[in-house]
Amino acid sequence: MKKKFNVLDLFSGAGGMSEGFLQAGFHIPCATDYSKEVAETYINRHRQLGYDVKYYSGDIRDLTGNKKRLKEFINHEQIDVIVGGPPCQGFSLSGKRLDDDIRNTLFIEYLKMVKFIKPKYFVMENVEGLLSYKFNKIKGVDNQVYEDISPQEVIINEALKLGYSVNYKILNAKNFGVPQNRPRVIFLGHKIKRYRGGKYKNIVTPPNFPSEVDHIVSVEDAISDLNFLKNGEVKTFYNNKYGNNSNYQKKLRNGLTPGINGKPVNAKKLYNHQASKHNEKTLNRFKLLKSGESINELLNRLTLEQKELYMTKKFRCTKLNKNNVSPTVLTLPDDIIHYDHRNPRILTVREFARLQSFDDSFEFKGKRTTGGNRRKFETPQYTQVGNAVPPLFAKAIAKEIYIALIKSEIDLRSC
Repeated sequence: MKKKFNVLDLFSGAGGMSEGFLQAGFHIPCATDYSKEVAETYINRHRQLGYDVKYYSGDIRDLTGNKKRLKEFINHEQIDVIVGGPPCQGFSLSGKRLDDDIRNTLFIEYLKMVKFIKPKYFVMENVEGLLSYKFNKIKGVDNQVYEDISPQEVIINEALKLGYSVNYKILNAKNFGVPQNRPRVIFLGHKIKRYRGGKYKNIVTPPNFPSEVDHIVSVEDAISDLNFLKNGEVKTFYNNKYGNNSNYQKKLRNGLTPGINGKPVNAKKLYNHQASKHNEKTLNRFKLLKSGESINELLNRLTLEQKELYMTKKFRCTKLNKNNVSPTVLTLPDDIIHYDHRNPRILTVREFARLQSFDDSFEFKGKRTTGGNRRKFETPQYTQVGNAVPPLFAKAIAKEIYIALIKSEIDLRSC
């Protein structure tokens, strides 16, 4: 049997990172996130798989600021790896990038957890916009003040003081079996021993970044078997007349994430497959879109009369190209339109989950969607999917961490 190394999942979201680490052979005894909706999804999934997970639903600062509470949370578990993606909205190039956005500094809380727990490795994921951001001023783990500095410089400097060497690289999920263009910056930290003069020795084997696969999974390969759902419908069972019988569809229907018995959960029921009800004008607008075209591009080629008729604020909304990968799946449902001109509609939560590489047996809990001011307080299913790390992407990273852990144990025994 493969050895089970323990992972602490911070800023867990619905559980995309944990799915990938479970698929790579890890165990996850503890996890935390602020949102009560993602907690429900995460706990339900682990119960479905037969795992016990101690979940803290609340502000991570309530853990990093209270050592007694943090000790109770970890409950004497030996944590080998810390993983997580601190909220990225403050760094996103599509956001406002406000200096006072509290989410910009939550990676410091992540590093505080590293300081307390002292894992052998840590993995941090974020949007590539992080690399072009600059802080006017920010405090480190020990309250050292940095000025005019990038987040990656803070992470490297602070991790080094904690006894970790860090490398980072931009990886794209589409190059790891995920049918989606999703570039992300990945930080890999490993434990070191520092010496005077800036020299250090590796305490554990430095991990490699994963190698890209040599094939791309297309949108059609990912979701064509779910295309029996029409405008406004809900379905809970598959229609096997649809689909191209791709390996990707088979794998996600059969399941990739092993349960406590070592076997994945086969999807007998279809979860989260509900289509929004579009009015006739919206349907006609969607029908006019060409493959891979955005609403903004559509409006620019229409006549003035047509443009006035089909005007909308959803300029970024794009129709899928079935032969290519999807654009980045975001947190709003109406950013992506189905590629089938006979079935013009936005995608369901299940179809978004397919583009993210979640098993079909993975059920997203809570409201399907929400709007207006409620978005500040609720994390509906579409947002849970859009915020997640794609499991197959996480698995590729996790496999490299696992290899490094095994090599470290072999080297330790040979000393």
